[in-house]
Formats: sequence, structure tokens, C-alpha cells
Amino acid sequence: MIKKIIRCLKTSSEVNDWLISENEVNTSEAFYVLQNLETTRKTNTIEYKVTIYKEFKEENKEYLGSSSFIVSHKMTIKEINKKIDEAIFAAKFVKNEKYEIVNKEFEKKKNFKEKPISEKPLELLDNIAFLFFKESNDVVKFNAFEAFYKETSIHIINSKGVDLKKTLYSIMVEAIPSYNGENQKVEVYKSYNYSIYDENKIESDAKEAVSDATSRYFAQTINFDKKMDIILKNNEVYEFAYNIINDYSYATVYRGATDKKIGDEIQKNIKGDSLTIGIKANSKANAFDNDGTICKPCTVVEDGKLVNFYGNNQYAYYLGKASTGVPSMITLKNGKKSILDIKKKPYIEIISLSGIQIDMYSNYIGGEVRLANYFDGEKVTPISGFSFSGNIEECLSNLVISKEKVVLQNYEGPKYIKLSNIEIL
Repeated sequence: MIKKIIRCLKTSSEVNDWLISENEVNTSEAFYVLQNLETTRKTNTIEYKVTIYKEFKEENKEYLGSSSFIVSHKMTIKEINKKIDEAIFAAKFVKNEKYEIVNKEFEKKKNFKEKPISEKPLELLDNIAFLFFKESNDVVKFNAFEAFYKETSIHIINSKGVDLKKTLYSIMVEAIPSYNGENQKVEVYKSYNYSIYDENKIESDAKEAVSDATSRYFAQTINFDKKMDIILKNNEVYEFAYNIINDYSYATVYRGATDKKIGDEIQKNIKGDSLTIGIKANSKANAFDNDGTICKPCTVVEDGKLVNFYGNNQYAYYLGKASTGVPSMITLKNGKKSILDIKKKPYIEIISLSGIQIDMYSNYIGGEVRLANYFDGEKVTPISGFSFSGNIEECLSNLVISKEKVVLQNYEGPKYIKLSNIEIL
């Protein structure tokens, strides 16, 4: 199919450049109802996405427009040619400043491949289900449990000689533990992603799922009349770090949406831990981005100061910078305090958050909390139904970062951070 698409592209004199992305996904899936296996299935899908690049001029200004379309395996040459013509027409309405698409870095096709997590995916999924279900009890059970083993192969070819392929493996779990109390039943939704099979991590997640369902059942509403320290963990720490560096991409700089320059302080008057945030590929196999750029590790913030911008090929070209690609993992440097030390004073530890919002320009940080644990200095009480709001500059100045580490699919760094002096709403 790729050869057929390329033949069609080369027959069109109006196509300046092109990129083909072949995406093949093989999945093994297991579905459980009330902790009993209901059904299993295997799926295979192959999708071809073609991007057309068209140069044109308007009022003596040069543009490189682009438009994409999907090719199914049933399409004929005539149908593909029609799609190309439609994409050429559409690309003329996309007024991107002219740039060069990614050039090849290797003389021959380069293949990056991870080692499979398992040769018997369905057996692996059943083992994972067992690890979750053994943590259930008479009152907390998993009403629904779905597990997916995915093999993804991405092959990118473009008109500049890029020919790259990567094969990645992952596991995803979606679970709904339910606490069956005397007066009501409470459910929580939990989602977990794994790039390796780690029984200790899976067992820990299973315990967390059961604990969160229990906490949700007993959660109270408390009216706070004072500001509190808030502890974020795992994915919320990733979201925090992502939001901090999101304003420092090449695209943001090019659009004039940031006033920061290299060397500027992101943290002012540091009294707590300093931030060092970077980006990198989450595995050796996940080596290139959707444009075909080989991803390069980059430190964006170091010891509280902005040291690098980062971004994809298009905006790197505009700024005259080297592209870092769009790596798949954010890294954060660990702190020195243990979570036991962090938790000695009253705190609210977030269990479930609808999303964290950070605006460096209005000096705001906040979020809506679905579930949390409140420690008043003596006992821990599950609480729910509130939001928080704080001053991001003050939070960064007094930030406390844990020495405990965690590795998630898109994040590597401390498991916990503490934000001080937060208003509870």
C-alpha cells in the first residue's frame, strides 16, 4: 500500500512534499464482569495517513500549506489520486509560513523495536486481573475490569528520505471498584498504564483502587476556614510539571505568547526545592515524533531558571533552532525530603483531581478535587466535593519535592510534591 501511495504522489506535479504514516495496532483484550471473565478478543487495524505539503504565494509572501487524509486498504489508485487532488486544494487555504520538512538522518531505513512485554498476552492480562481481584474483599469488589495489551507499529516515510519505524508495547487497565455499603453503593473509575510487567507496581495499584473506593464511600465535606498545604502525587505531579513548561515551547515563542527569555527565573525567592524539568523519549524504541524527527533529551528548566526552549520541526525552523522533536516523557528532578517528613504537618493529599490549571501570567494555580485525604495533625479523613486556588509564584517559591520516585508512561521523577498555603473553596 505504501508503494501504491508513493506512486500516486509522484505522478502529481503540484505536490511539493509529502509524509506517509503507517500505523498498525494489534491488541489483546480481556473483559471481566463482577470479577469473572466475560470475553476476550484480538484486534488488528492498519491505517495510512498521508500529509500533502503545498507551496504557494500570496502578496509576495511564501507559504507551505498542508492537508492530511486517511487511506484505507480497499482504496484504488483512482480513489487515492482523488484524495490527493482534494488535499492539494485544501492545503492552499492553510497559510503556514514556509518551512522545510524533516530531512533524513540515516542512509537506510531505521527500525526501533521494544522487547515484547509478553509472548502470551491473554495469559498476562489474566495474571493482572488476578492481582487486582485478590485485593478485593466482602465489601469492595470490581464491578467491571478491562485489560488491554497493545502492540503499536508506526512507520514514517517522507519525500526527504526519512524512513523510520518503531514498535512499542503497552498495557492499559480500566477498573471500576465498588464499595457496597449498608445504605448505598459507591463506584470509582481507575485507569492504569504500564510499559513493563511489574507485579509490585500492579499490586500497589490494586490496593490503591480498593482504598480509593473505600475512601469515596466514607468521604465527608469539610468547610475549611484556613489555608492548607496540598500534596499532589503521580499523574498530578506530571500535569504540574507539564503545565510549568508548556509556555516554553517553540510554538509559544513564535506566536509571542510568552514573555520569558533564556536565563529568566521561573521560581523567584526560592525557599523550598528548586525545579529542574526536562523532556526525553520514554524508551529507546520511541525514538522519533510524528514528523520523523529523532527526539533529543532537553533540560527546559534547571534550578528554577529557564535554560532551553523546545519543540517540533516546523517551529524550530522558524526560530532558527535545532528541533528537539516532541518527546513522550517529562522528567522532574527529585527532592530530598521523604513523604513521611512531608506528612508530619496537616495536609490535604489529592487522590482524584479533574485537572490542574496553571496560569503563570495571572499567577494562578487551582483545580477541582473529586477525592482527597485530610490529615488534621492526628487522624486522616477522606473528603470530597471541593476545589482549591493558590498563588503559583508563592507555591513555586515554597515548593517541596519528595525523594521517592515513580516512573509512569509519560513521566519520571518524584512521586509527590507539596504546595503550600492553598485556599480551599
